[in-house]
Amino acid sequence: MNKNVKEKPVLKKFLSQNIMLFVFLVFLVCSMLFVSRFMTFYNIKNFLKNAAILLVPAVGLTCVTLNGGIDFSITSTISLGSVLGAYVLVKLGGGIGAVILIVLCIAVLGLLIGAVNGFAVSKMKMPSFVATLAMELIASGVAVWFGSEYFEGAVSLGGFPESFKYIGGKGDYFWIPILISAAVFLFFDWLFSKTVYGRQIYAIGVNPKTAEIAGIPVRRNIFLLFLISGGLSGLAAVLYTAKNQAGVPTLGDAMFIDIVGSVVIGGTSPAGGFGGIKNTLYGVLFLTLISNVLRLMGVDWYYMDLIKGVLVILAAILNLILKNISISGRIKA
Repeated sequence: MNKNVKEKPVLKKFLSQNIMLFVFLVFLVCSMLFVSRFMTFYNIKNFLKNAAILLVPAVGLTCVTLNGGIDFSITSTISLGSVLGAYVLVKLGGGIGAVILIVLCIAVLGLLIGAVNGFAVSKMKMPSFVATLAMELIASGVAVWFGSEYFEGAVSLGGFPESFKYIGGKGDYFWIPILISAAVFLFFDWLFSKTVYGRQIYAIGVNPKTAEIAGIPVRRNIFLLFLISGGLSGLAAVLYTAKNQAGVPTLGDAMFIDIVGSVVIGGTSPAGGFGGIKNTLYGVLFLTLISNVLRLMGVDWYYMDLIKGVLVILAAILNLILKNISISGRIKA
């Protein structure tokens, strides 16, 4: 009898923490049964590749969101990294050495932007909303200026070597971004769920003042979170540029709703201290599935954004309900 009593809270906790997984599976089964062309190899390959690339910046945003912050500069980092990387890569010409150099340079660019954001929030005590919004405007402005000055009148710059295109999953190499994304997911899921650092981040997200009194290095951890977000934004710039096979000054402009939507729909609370990397994976899979199905059904893009916006609102309401239930359960316990 006691065993059954113990099993019910465990089951309830599992369902509340993984509810988006079950929602995704239900939608997946319905898509397989009722949406034509969904089960083709070409479509499944694109679905997995798109989900994998979206997961990288979404994980970066999740890191900051767990702390109760926000990073608006993710999309502008993707745009700026895309134009700068494309220009230098074309100038250097093809070659494995040039590709490796460009990948490292774009990653460093992301880290630098993340470091500026982290310094502004942790040391200067600026709200993350203000600091990252300012960086978003600066980086996106530089990206557009650079493209207009050095792309010779073109809206994008292509002509990449094949080895760089493979990073984005071209042709039979669709597994490369999936492999990169899996490595990112596994590492950060381990970092935030199995380490002392992860527990400290959750504590800061719940109450930063209490965490600081408890001896947790709040400022250092906040700085590291923005550094991680910037680095993953740089990696996302590499993946998206390679996937599109062109450097685009406005590459990240339309991505913010997908990145934020994946985090919120997955179950990570914008207030911090609730959710995690695993939840973001569920959100990415669900949102990518919705986009994929709507495209197969021929739905116009503005209806797609409308549907995504409604889903984000519903997910935020559901997250608030689940968080309150979780808090109530802890109080009763």
